Amino acid sequence: MKNIRNKTGFRGIVKCCFVLFMISVFAGCSKTDPLDSYTRIPPDRNSQTDEEGEGDGKGGLFEKGYGTAEKPYIIMTAVQIENMSKGLVSGKMIYFQLGADIDMQAITDWEPLNNASPNDRYVHFDGNSHVIKNFTCKNKDYASFFGILAGVCKNVGFYNADVEASANSGAGVIGGYIGVKAPNAMEKTGQVENCYVSGTVKGKYAGGMAARMGRPYGGQICYIKNSYSTVEVTSTSDEAGGIVGTMFEQGEISFSYATGVIYGGNAVGGIAAKVMEGAKVTNCVAWNWKLTGPAAKSGRVVGSLEQGESGHQADPLASDSYAWQDIVCTGFTPQSQTSSMNSGTYHGESATLSALQNTVSTWGPEWYDVGNADLGFPILAWQHVRGDYASLAGHDNEPEGDFANGTGAAADPYVITKAEHISNMSKVLVDNHKVYFVLGADIDMASITTWAPLNNAGPKWIDFDGRNHVIRNFSFHSTTSGVYASFFGILCGEVRNVGFVDADVSSTTTGIGIIAGYVGLASGATGNSTGRIINCYTTGTIQGKGASGGIAGVMGGSFGGQESYIKNCYSFATVIDPTERAGGILGRKAGGTGYMENCYAAGDVSTIGGSGSAGGLFGRADGANTLTIRNCVAWNASVSVNSGTNVGRIVGANANNLVSATNCYAYSGMVLKSAGTTVPGPDQSALPGTAVSFHGVGKSDTELRAIVTGWDAALWSKTVDGYPVFSWHQ
Repeated sequence: MKNIRNKTGFRGIVKCCFVLFMISVFAGCSKTDPLDSYTRIPPDRNSQTDEEGEGDGKGGLFEKGYGTAEKPYIIMTAVQIENMSKGLVSGKMIYFQLGADIDMQAITDWEPLNNASPNDRYVHFDGNSHVIKNFTCKNKDYASFFGILAGVCKNVGFYNADVEASANSGAGVIGGYIGVKAPNAMEKTGQVENCYVSGTVKGKYAGGMAARMGRPYGGQICYIKNSYSTVEVTSTSDEAGGIVGTMFEQGEISFSYATGVIYGGNAVGGIAAKVMEGAKVTNCVAWNWKLTGPAAKSGRVVGSLEQGESGHQADPLASDSYAWQDIVCTGFTPQSQTSSMNSGTYHGESATLSALQNTVSTWGPEWYDVGNADLGFPILAWQHVRGDYASLAGHDNEPEGDFANGTGAAADPYVITKAEHISNMSKVLVDNHKVYFVLGADIDMASITTWAPLNNAGPKWIDFDGRNHVIRNFSFHSTTSGVYASFFGILCGEVRNVGFVDADVSSTTTGIGIIAGYVGLASGATGNSTGRIINCYTTGTIQGKGASGGIAGVMGGSFGGQESYIKNCYSFATVIDPTERAGGILGRKAGGTGYMENCYAAGDVSTIGGSGSAGGLFGRADGANTLTIRNCVAWNASVSVNSGTNVGRIVGANANNLVSATNCYAYSGMVLKSAGTTVPGPDQSALPGTAVSFHGVGKSDTELRAIVTGWDAALWSKTVDGYPVFSWHQ
C-alpha cells in the first residue's frame, strides 16, 4: 500500500508540472494587445503606474484613462482631441475630460463626432474648466463639435469658433442637435451645462450652441442650463436662435443668456427661434445686440411658440425671462411682456443693463455674482477662478463691430468705411428682407482675394448708396456653374452713386458684370424682385461666357409695378466673351420688360469664339422679353465678333425683334469687325424689324460730348480724356 501511495503521489507531481509547463508555453505565445487597456496591462507601463490604475489612454491616443466614468480619457493636446472619434464605441457611453486648454487652429477639417447615422456614439465630455480655442467646422451636416450630442457636455468654453453647415443642414458650436428627434435610448438625449460659446455660426437652420434640441426618452429630457452664447448666428433660410434654433418635446433652456447678433429668414429668437411640444424657456436673458427676422415669427426671447408635430403636440412655455431694452430689432416690433406665454412670440420683460446683471447674479453658485466682462456681462464661476476671462470670455464690447455704424435700416444704414466692412456685408443679408448700406469712404478691395457675390441664389434685398465714393481693385474669378460673377451677384434692390475702378472679373458661366451678374430676377412676384443701377460707373476688365457686360451680365424683368433698369451710368471696361453675348453696358435681357437710359460705354467689346453677338452697349436680345434703350451712346473704339454678322455699334443682335431704341448714337470712328475683317455700321435712327443688329446714328467726339452733357449738366460736369464723367469721378 505504501508503494502504491508513493506511485500515485509521483504521478500527481508529474501532472502538475506538465500543466504548469503548458501554461508557460501558451503565455509565451500570446501577444499583448496595446490597445486593450480594459483587459491587459500594456508592456510599456511600469507596475507602479498600473497599480495606480491611471489607464493607458487607449494605447496612447489620450494622455491616460480608460474612457469610464471613474477614469475618463484625459485630453491634453489638439492631436488627442482629434483622436476622440477613435475612442468612441457604438452603443456605449465614453467619458472624456480636458486636462488643458486646446487650440484647434491647425485642425481645418473637423468631422463632427456623432452624425446622422447611426447616431449611437455616446459622449460624456467634461471640459474641467478649460477652453477650446479656434474650433472650425465647415461644409458638414450637423456642423458642430459633437454633431449630434448624445450624452453630456459641461464645464467648457468654445472661444472664437467658426462653424458653417453644408447647404441643407443645421449648425451650432456644440451640436447640430442636442439629443435626437426620435430617441430609442436614454443615452440619445443630450445635456449641456456650465458652458459658453463664442464666434460665428451659419446654416440653413442655426443656433449659437445648437441648431435643434431633440426629444426625451425614459424620463430624461434634453436641456441647456447655466450657459451663455455670444455667437453671431445666421440662418440662410430657416430658424436662427441665440442659443438654440428649434426646441422639440419637453426640451428646456434655463438660467442662460445670449448676446450675439442673430439673422434668420423663417423665425428668430434671442434665446430660441421655435419652442414647441411642451418645451420650455425659463429664467433666461436676451442680451443680443441685434435681431433680424420676419415679423410673424420673431421675438426678443422666443420667435415662435407652437404646439408642434402631430403625436407630440403640447403647450410650450416661455416665462420669467428678460430682454435688454436696447436690442435693435429689425423686421419686427418688440414689446415688454411680464407674463408667461405658450403661443405666439415672446419678447420678455424689458430691462436695463444693470437690471440684467442683477438678474443673472441671483441664478446660483454656477455664476460669478458680479458682471465682469466687457460691458459687465456676467461670467461663469469657473471662468472667474481661472482669472483670464477678460481675454477669453468671448464678448464683444462694440455693437456688432461689423460696420463703422448703423443698424441696416432705411433711416440708419450700415456705414462701410474699410474693406473689412465690405467683407461683412454677406453676414447681415437675410432672405426677403431689405438691408441698407452706405459708403462712408473710398474702399480698396485689393486685400479681399476670396470674394463671394452677395446674393447668388436667394431673394436677398439690398439698397446700396455709394455716396459718390469708389470701390477700387474689386476682383472675382469663378469656374463654378451657377455663380453670377460680379460684386452683387443677383441685384434685388438698388445700387447708386458708386464707381468701381480697376475691377477684374472673369467666369466660365453666364451672367458676368462688374456690378451685377443679374439685375433683378427673370421671374418674381413683387417689386423686390427687380433691380436698379443708377449713377454708377466702372473701369477694368470683364471676361465671361454666355452674357457679359461692363455694368451687368443679364437684366431681369418687371414685377409689382416696378421695372429693372440701368440709368445714368457709364463704363470704360473692356468686355470679352469667349462665345456668346457681350455688351459695353449689358450682355443680355431676360424676363419681361426693362430699360437702359442715359448711359454710354467706351471700352472695347468682343466675342472671341463661336458665332457670338457683340454690341457697343448691348449684346443680344432673345426670348420673350423687351428692352428699351433711350438716350444712350456707344463710344467704343472697337466692337468685334469671331464670326457672323451679329455685331453692332449699339446692339449686337435683336433676335426676338423686341428691342426698341430712341435717341441712340455711336462714335462715327468705331471699328466693327467680324473674323478680323472690318464690316460696315450704317447709320440707323431706329431698329428695323428684321435687323439682327443696330448701329444708331454716328457722331463725332465733340457731338457725343454735347449729347451726354445735355442729359444733365449738373451730373455730367467733368471731363476725363475727352469723355464727360460725373463731377465726383476718380
